[in-house]
Parts: sequence; structure tokens; C-alpha cells
Amino acid sequence: MAQHAEHTAEHAEHAHHAAPPWLYLSVYAALMLLLFATVAASYVDLNKYIPIPGMNIFVMLFIAVAKATLVVLFFMHVWDGTRLTWLWAGSGFVWFLILFLVFMDYFTRNWGPQSLGGATGWE
Repeated sequence: MAQHAEHTAEHAEHAHHAAPPWLYLSVYAALMLLLFATVAASYVDLNKYIPIPGMNIFVMLFIAVAKATLVVLFFMHVWDGTRLTWLWAGSGFVWFLILFLVFMDYFTRNWGPQSLGGATGWE
């Protein structure tokens, strides 16, 4: 019986805390605002204001990362998670950053005019 009491006390320390409904509604409202910001960024040509090629893509990716962070932290309960949970969630973002930096090469390529003739496009 003493072992059961110890196990129950140990389990109570690691119990999940239920977040109040206002927190979920606030995160939902923030996600909706970020959604509208993404749509607005798709209609505005930011290259007129900031002379960096592909600025709209960078802004929309930044907004997407902010939305993903909100979802991971609150809806996936990482905010109240253990250090190991934070480590795994953080490693996912690090992996995303590595892939993003590797494929940034895509924007530096000079594609030139595309050929329509032939199956390989080398003609």
C-alpha cells in the first residue's frame, strides 16, 4: 500500500495542467490575425518598399514560423512540457532551419529562358 501512495504522489508531480479556455481562444485569435497578415503579404508587392528580391516569401515564411511556434507551444502542450519535450521540439526547428539554409541556393540560380523543345530541355 505504501508503494501505491508513493506512485500516486510521484504521478501527481507530473500531472498535466489544463490551460484555461481564454488561452486557447487568444492563441486562436493570434493565428487568425497571422493568417490575415499572410494573405495581405501575398497581395502587397514588398519589393517596391524593400529592395530585396523575394521579400514577400521571406515575410510569409516568417509569419508561417510564428504560426507554427504558437501551435507547437500551446496546442501541442510544449509550453508546459519537460526539458526533453523542449529539446525535441527545438530540434525540429533546428532541422527546419538547416533544410531552409540548404535550399536557399534555389534563389541564387540563374534559370534563364526555359526551352520548350525536347524531353530534356538541353536542345
